[in-house]
Amino acid sequence: MRRLLMVALVATVLYGCGGNNNQTSDNNKTNNTESASTSNSSVSTGGLKIVYVNIDTLQSQYEFAKRVRKDLKQKENEVRADLSSRGQTFQNQVASFQRTAGTMTLNNVEQTKKSLAARQQELEAYGRVRQRELLSESDKLSQKLRENINDFLKRYAEKNSIDLILTKSVVTSSVMYGKAEMDVTMEILKGLNEEYKSGKTGDIKSDTKKDTTKTDTTKK
Repeated sequence: MRRLLMVALVATVLYGCGGNNNQTSDNNKTNNTESASTSNSSVSTGGLKIVYVNIDTLQSQYEFAKRVRKDLKQKENEVRADLSSRGQTFQNQVASFQRTAGTMTLNNVEQTKKSLAARQQELEAYGRVRQRELLSESDKLSQKLRENINDFLKRYAEKNSIDLILTKSVVTSSVMYGKAEMDVTMEILKGLNEEYKSGKTGDIKSDTKKDTTKTDTTKK
């Protein structure tokens, strides 16, 4: 989300209307004066309207962005707790085997070792599945966040006849300097939060949850 959508770029080409230097008639002078006035008018009304937005402010104060961070943190904690629980169960099984191995037959020892090795592989595979699930969820929410901001900026630009919206950030910025009146961050933030509170943002319920119990036996 570091670089927002460049909404529109309208190039205005001005053609000067020059008169013949050898013409001295009053009518020609009058025509030259009118042409100059028309050209000056085009310069004053035909320039690009450019504003910029502080992306760091949007990321920290946009309510939907806060919700995205909260949901991802919760998902991360759930995955961590799940993997930790399964890992602890496996470690307990290993410890139990080590305590009782001396009383087991050689055949049982070998069978138990193979069983534990298989469960370890299952646990590692399960961990990779959950990590991919977490990454997929992060990508989905981040994409939704970008779509919300880009869509709002497009509508904002069209409504206010803005030709170009630039972004400003501590990490990377397309704005080296801009006058304060060109900064529309707070206006954009207000509009985004109003739409979020009114329910126009849309739902972001997770649809990436998978039934992993069929392929995982590490919680035996």
